[in-house]
Amino acid sequence: MVSKYGSVLSVPGASRLFASALVGRLPQGMSGLAILLLVRGTTHSYAAAGVAVGAFALATATCAPVLGRLVDHFGRARVLLPVACAQACVYALLVVAAQAGAGVVVLVGLSGMAGALLPPIAPAVRALLREVFEDHAVLDTAYALESIFQETIWITGPLVVALIIAVSSPEVAVALLGVEVVVGTSLFLRSPLVRSSSTSYGSGHERASALASPELRALLGPVALMGVALGGVEVGLPSLALHAGSRPASGLLLALWSLGSMIGGLWYGARVWRSPLATRYQLLLVVMLVCTVPLIAARSIPAGMVCAVLAGLAIAPVFSCQYALVGRSVTPGSETEAFTWISAALIGGLAAGSAVGGAVIGPGGVGAPFVFSCLASLLAAVIAVGSRSRVRQPA
Repeated sequence: MVSKYGSVLSVPGASRLFASALVGRLPQGMSGLAILLLVRGTTHSYAAAGVAVGAFALATATCAPVLGRLVDHFGRARVLLPVACAQACVYALLVVAAQAGAGVVVLVGLSGMAGALLPPIAPAVRALLREVFEDHAVLDTAYALESIFQETIWITGPLVVALIIAVSSPEVAVALLGVEVVVGTSLFLRSPLVRSSSTSYGSGHERASALASPELRALLGPVALMGVALGGVEVGLPSLALHAGSRPASGLLLALWSLGSMIGGLWYGARVWRSPLATRYQLLLVVMLVCTVPLIAARSIPAGMVCAVLAGLAIAPVFSCQYALVGRSVTPGSETEAFTWISAALIGGLAAGSAVGGAVIGPGGVGAPFVFSCLASLLAAVIAVGSRSRVRQPA
């Protein structure tokens, strides 16, 4: 395990790249829970809170490919930092609106605006990894490490939110998002590998769209449905915590869910895989379904903690496969856009999963979001198997 990850981190500037990207994306790990609790506390409605989180995610999914194409055209620094500053302003407006007792429409609208302005740091990192690591074996390990760092965001983000609301309020948590997104984006752009990138910009109009790749198009359906499944769990875990009488435990359950993903990612990245990449991806989707099923029966915090870890085990490995599949089939000159399309499909699924997951809690009970999540995972696996002729490992 040490040797495989060491081959990635030994590249000059790689450690700082991963660390700065982690800081830059921390607000993404905080935003879902912070907005959920802010809107729920203002409107006293789970459904409204789920719609607000869904609006954030849906707007991100809609605008991510546009921002990714702008990055490919103008460069990272000219796009990421202005977008981060604009998002910080919207977070401030969201806090003011909540304190003023604004209605659901205003809160959902501002949540959507904040999501539309999410800086595409994660796709930028994954596109940059293709440039830094030319050996596919090392690149696959780098993608696995990237997925592990991504899960670190989902662990630390909810914990930070839980800590803030324990001593203060959801309004303070949302306000801090604006500060963190500007500071984190600035640190990422100052990373040596980002500043020394050899990618040429300024000729984006001459480049083919990332969707010209049939492999990428075939991945969008399963990725979106995986997002639906994750969105259901993301809303279901805080609901389970509140049902058991502990609002701060919502952050703990989400963090444990991500911890399970990190454990799975560490195991996945340390192995030498000989099975075809596409086949591995399909099997991991089935494993994710199986690991989520026990959450349906969870009703207490201790049971939720165990089931949350189990439900996360396959997430990072699935992400790693997705990154590798995209990285080996991307259209030259549209690297960032390609990864933003995957992010868009995933986040669009999260939007739908969050909205529907929040809506089914009332009529279906605390286990309903997890049933919905399992159905989405099953459909993702079925579609992935059905499209195996297009989703393949290129030579």
